[in-house]
Amino acid sequence: MSTGKKHHGGKKPAQKINPDYKDKAEIQDQKDEMVKISRSELDDLRKKASADSEYHDKMLRTMADMENLRKKLDRDRKDYINYANREMISELLPVLDNFDRALKSVERTEESAPYLQGVEMIYKQLEELLKKQGLEEIKALGEPFNPHLHEAVQTEETDSCSEDTILDVILKGYLFRGNMLRPAAVKVSRNINAK
Repeated sequence: MSTGKKHHGGKKPAQKINPDYKDKAEIQDQKDEMVKISRSELDDLRKKASADSEYHDKMLRTMADMENLRKKLDRDRKDYINYANREMISELLPVLDNFDRALKSVERTEESAPYLQGVEMIYKQLEELLKKQGLEEIKALGEPFNPHLHEAVQTEETDSCSEDTILDVILKGYLFRGNMLRPAAVKVSRNINAK
């Protein structure tokens, strides 16, 4: 009678395997891969590694410079397009002015109503197109005079409103993408009692 534990089916119990364990063959393979080199060869290898590191750094700097150049070219291209759009829209402002004058000067009758309606539709279509491109009309009528947005071309003495209030818009002013394209030409009030 044995005092030890019996193994079922004659199999030995599974052993736990240590993942860091290396058998003698693996250790021998690693020793076989090791190469003895002289101090001068080691110094040469270090110099080459240092040079490779310098080339790698130069390559990274060059790639960063290329990316910065690409971004700058994109900005310059957008600025050029904006400038070209600004010039074109600036040249279209007299067309808007003429539409505005034509619509104000025509007498409304039964005969002219369909004609005026068609012209108004074309005018609105042009205004909407220019708004989409960044054109914005400067609010002026009834507003306080602002020398950064308005150009006073006339004054009128009155006591019906406060001093420096815009009484009439002679020529509409516009901003293009937030920048002044043309100031509004306006008539400004002067208070009679201010004398």
